[in-house]
Amino acid sequence: MPDILLTKRPPQRQLSHPLLSAFAQDCTWQNDSLDVFWGGFMLEAKARGSMLLLVDMPTALETDRATPYLVAIAPERVTRYRLDARGQLAEVAFTDTAEIAGKATVVTRRYDAQGWAVLEGDKTLDAGTHDLGVCPILAFTEAGLFPHVGPFATVADLSKRLYNLRSELDEILRAQTFSLLAYQVPSADQVTFNPGQVAETFSTEALLIYGAEAPRFIAPPDGPATIYQAVIAQVESLIRDAALYVDIPESRATESGVALALRFQALNAALVAFARRMEDFERRMWDVVVRWLGIATPPAISWSKDYSLTDLKLEIEIAQNMAALGAPPAYQAEKLKQLMALDLSSLDPATLESLLLAADEPGQEPPSPPTPLPGGEGSATSASSTPLPPGEGQGVRA
Repeated sequence: MPDILLTKRPPQRQLSHPLLSAFAQDCTWQNDSLDVFWGGFMLEAKARGSMLLLVDMPTALETDRATPYLVAIAPERVTRYRLDARGQLAEVAFTDTAEIAGKATVVTRRYDAQGWAVLEGDKTLDAGTHDLGVCPILAFTEAGLFPHVGPFATVADLSKRLYNLRSELDEILRAQTFSLLAYQVPSADQVTFNPGQVAETFSTEALLIYGAEAPRFIAPPDGPATIYQAVIAQVESLIRDAALYVDIPESRATESGVALALRFQALNAALVAFARRMEDFERRMWDVVVRWLGIATPPAISWSKDYSLTDLKLEIEIAQNMAALGAPPAYQAEKLKQLMALDLSSLDPATLESLLLAADEPGQEPPSPPTPLPGGEGSATSASSTPLPPGEGQGVRA
């Protein structure tokens, strides 16, 4: 969920160089824009709590691409890493595949502050240097230094448990859901009775001959299945809580307004914290990009810091109730702007600001009448109605 809500308000960037604009429009080998790439990267980072990003520049022999490209690296692919005194990655080695002699081969790619290398075991297949002065692989973490396990990691464990519970419930349903035939055998016939023959002949097209009490069907107890369903519901609830999923209840009796507001506040706080980390991470990414391109100044970026997620229907209901109670016009005007901001939160900030300003126009009070001059003669006049000679209270244009 966080990645969806974060990408709903794309970051604002001031790209002053054509190469920076070209990179923002095409930052991967798949021609993905930077916002599209961040959407997938944030999903992987939130699921793990950590992700690595390679900011590399293709050689002239590989392609005619003039800008760097980005590659997301999962932490589980890292075989070796080293941090410098500032906590930044100084060296990283990770597994990858490369085509060697027409066959896909597992290789190790290593990057540091001086260069890079591709190795197959202990054999160096290719190597090179760069003048960046930093390692082109950056580490994103939700908190602390790399590696970091985020709160969403519990979702994977809970999902595995949920899968096992549902499988075990399926076994119970397959074994006990269908009713069983109870066939009363008289005491005198129990010695010669053949249950296999009854089972073979019993069907909707066969005649069942019985003595004494008529056969009947009995249903197995539903206790085991009910217990599993209750446990499954508990695990699903834990997953929804860990994933910061907010349910909008159909009935206010299901969840109080205070409890729902607290859940929204927790989600808002998580979004703001994640957005701040992503803004800092993108600045570090642009720093490596401008080093590759030889540009002096990186672009200015800004991620949204206020998501203000809430229940729009509940807020409209509150506004209607306050208007029915005779709330002041000033309150109703501000409440209307709040509802507009919540409903149109994905708009460009400048467009949203113009709409909020337009909401004030119908409610503007008429201008007050001119203030009489001392002595009661006439009214105060503006400088535009009574021209003055140049230099006396009026500016002179060059």
